[in-house]
Amino acid sequence: MFDQVPVAVERLALCLETQRRIGASHALLHLRRIAAFCLRLTVVDDSRLGTEVRYTAMSLAQPLKDLDDALAADRLDRAAISVAREQLTSIRLQLARLQAVVVNSPLSSE
Repeated sequence: MFDQVPVAVERLALCLETQRRIGASHALLHLRRIAAFCLRLTVVDDSRLGTEVRYTAMSLAQPLKDLDDALAADRLDRAAISVAREQLTSIRLQLARLQAVVVNSPLSSE
């Protein structure tokens, strides 16, 4: 599951530069599925670890939506591309944090 993150992030970065919406939408869908999977894993887990995973996954919702909204524009100017790149960097870091917690936890065995 998390092995798709680098490819999706690279595809999103390329789509930002070339303004290709179809590729970006597909990559965003993969990232949203990962966040949704982590939420489903922890929906009834009130442990510290479950809460951390849940909050990290929930914190991805708005940046992913903002990135999707930016890519929905007809054309992105340089400033918008720069902001979107920063959001993508933040998303990548949050997904790396999720991966580190989920893969090395008892949550991943469920």
